[in-house]
Amino acid sequence: MNRIGVIAVAAVAAVMMAAPALACSPLPFPPPPPVAAGTSEADAEAQSLAWMRAHAAVRAEEDRVWRLKGQAALFDEAKSLMIVRYDREEKTSGAPKEFDYMNGQPMAVLKPVRWVKGNGAFDDLKISRGQLPPCGQMIGHDAFYGKPGEVFLVYLNGNKVEQQYMLEALAIDRIIEPRTLAALIAH
Repeated sequence: MNRIGVIAVAAVAAVMMAAPALACSPLPFPPPPPVAAGTSEADAEAQSLAWMRAHAAVRAEEDRVWRLKGQAALFDEAKSLMIVRYDREEKTSGAPKEFDYMNGQPMAVLKPVRWVKGNGAFDDLKISRGQLPPCGQMIGHDAFYGKPGEVFLVYLNGNKVEQQYMLEALAIDRIIEPRTLAALIAH
């Protein structure tokens, strides 16, 4: 194999090994096309800015479509939807001695406001970090980092208000899925 082939194989292997890291952060925009010789600095800067804004608009639309699909899947999967209000932060406690490091971690306490889909008991919902998945995105991320008084929609895979039944908790202003918005308005 020639030298270029070896370099190409090594580069592909390196990218594949770094795949989880690449999957966690968006890829940078491609570089703008080369500027023609004799182009003024102002025109080159304007061309570069237009290039970046066009890519940002495309990425924003891709992100919106991705969020819409994700929220539609959540609405379909959720047996229950509940509006909750962030009440306060507490600390975790009660872990066995071998898991003592888990005690004293932040925990968000959410107060149920009303059911939007389904029904069940109105117990406080407590969200803690637990074991973070790759990229650090956790279920209920919006609500976990909420502030007192903020309102969230919790997607549950049953009618129990417990962290293990929670599929997701989103800030109300992030919801764009039409059926979810209609359900919020109807109740």
